[in-house]
Amino acid sequence: MISIIIPTYNEESSIENTLIQLSALECISDKEIIVVDGGSSDNTILIALKHVRVVSSKKGKANQLNTGVKFSKGDILFFVHADMFVPDGALNAIINQIDAGYDGGGFANVFDSHNKKIKRLGTIMNLRFFKNKEQADRCIFYGDNGIFVKRNVFQDLGGFKEIPIMEDYDFSYRMKKHFKVKQIKDLKLILSSRRHLEAGFLKTRFQWIMIKKLYLLGFSAHTLARWYRDVR
Repeated sequence: MISIIIPTYNEESSIENTLIQLSALECISDKEIIVVDGGSSDNTILIALKHVRVVSSKKGKANQLNTGVKFSKGDILFFVHADMFVPDGALNAIINQIDAGYDGGGFANVFDSHNKKIKRLGTIMNLRFFKNKEQADRCIFYGDNGIFVKRNVFQDLGGFKEIPIMEDYDFSYRMKKHFKVKQIKDLKLILSSRRHLEAGFLKTRFQWIMIKKLYLLGFSAHTLARWYRDVR
């Protein structure tokens, strides 16, 4: 079985479409979908309950994802954003990669609008700030890559470190270091560009590139999370 785990917090505008689309995906194995809500004050929970199981959790993506795993049954875990479009064939592709001997991985992705502009800006800024890191960062995945992993590997790694930011990078780095991972490139997840549009392309990309840079330099995730909130 593959368990699809979705952390939510005030996602009433997007969660229903995501759940309908995920429920319709074909899968050569059994699947389950679990929404882990971090205390939404809108109608996220009521909407989600019409379609899937919902569990409540303390707010915080890492904590919500770890909570979702505790309530899940699958031997494969797939972590999905509430505003993410997962293409047909993605679940079977995950299972095929696991059957081929990989322990986990993630997907390539594109934005639903302004994709070339966002990607180009990110590439230019990353080259400026992270020269010689392209090779080192291959097969390290973020939440918007749709991280998937075998349950026993997740448990061996101790799950997501409960830090307020960069929990996906930290988990993916440890997974790559100790296990066999692969990126699925022929099927791409479609990401919402809403945050880039609301906050501005340049500002959003600069924030995340600087957060990564400072995290790798040893700044604590708690300090970076406070800085991110203040800037936002």
